[in-house]
Amino acid sequence: MVDASITEQSNSNSAPLRQGEIRYLSLGLAAFVAIVTLSYWRSQPIDWMSFLNIYGAALGLLLIGIYLRTYKDAERFACITVALAGYALFGVSMGIVFHIYMPRPEPVLDEFLLRFDHYFGYHWPDAVTWLARDYAWLGRALSYVYVSSFAQLVLVIVMLGAAGRAARLDMLLVTGMIGLFLTFVVWQLLPNFSMGIHYPIPSEAEQAIRLVTNTSYGQALKEAALNGIPVISNETMLGVVAFPSYHTVMACLTVWFAFRTVAFWPIVILNIAMIPAIHIHGAHHILDFFGGVFVSFAALSLAGVFLSAGQGLTRGPSSNSFNRHQSHRNT
Repeated sequence: MVDASITEQSNSNSAPLRQGEIRYLSLGLAAFVAIVTLSYWRSQPIDWMSFLNIYGAALGLLLIGIYLRTYKDAERFACITVALAGYALFGVSMGIVFHIYMPRPEPVLDEFLLRFDHYFGYHWPDAVTWLARDYAWLGRALSYVYVSSFAQLVLVIVMLGAAGRAARLDMLLVTGMIGLFLTFVVWQLLPNFSMGIHYPIPSEAEQAIRLVTNTSYGQALKEAALNGIPVISNETMLGVVAFPSYHTVMACLTVWFAFRTVAFWPIVILNIAMIPAIHIHGAHHILDFFGGVFVSFAALSLAGVFLSAGQGLTRGPSSNSFNRHQSHRNT
């Protein structure tokens, strides 16, 4: 028999946000504040209206999550929507921060990365041309793999939230955010760009495999690196960093946090294919991949520290609130 008084008490005491959510949303808010501060400091115009749909969606998802938790007792759906809001807020904000720091006319790490590739016999234009000539179908398949990174992370967010694994969901969000911030720090210390700005690719090869980082993309990135971006907008956003590869960070986190879900093995297989996809369609150097792996594990370690620091001092429902509420309902 359900104890109505216990159920009512659980609903009325539910805080709008859990402690873990407050922590990763604070990182998203910090990234947004960084945009406002840095754009003013560096006199960088931003077309805010072009980002309105993303920020509007993030705010809408956050409000929906709070409503679902507070009034509908839908904890799992609330976890999903709040997480997606945090993911969108931090991701687009840090993307803008990267672009505020254009131009970067002296990519100090590029020569070393290119020499390392040459030492091991890897030459990106040759790899693209070979794939387009002999295995065009594989090259096209890898293009779909490459652009699936964000969708894969969203899928894992939804699966963890739907399973009620709130603590692990918090860890995924914070790890991804710290990983992107570490990528930015490395890029600030050692500016670098992908091989797309160094090598043009024959148009027939680009078309044969639907090359993502094609010559046009590389030229736009080179122009931004040399001369900056007059007005940052959603249309001018580019993947600006080669080392460490954030595509690799996303792949590592997707596999790590998909563990013990029904999608784990398909995700493992897909992200094995992501390794050549990153190098071909992302125009990445060999070391970019290993740098991304290192950043992934560094971010995991730092995320654990960040989430555990001061745990229990911030008021809010715990990560296991859904499970406790269910046990009350079954009493």
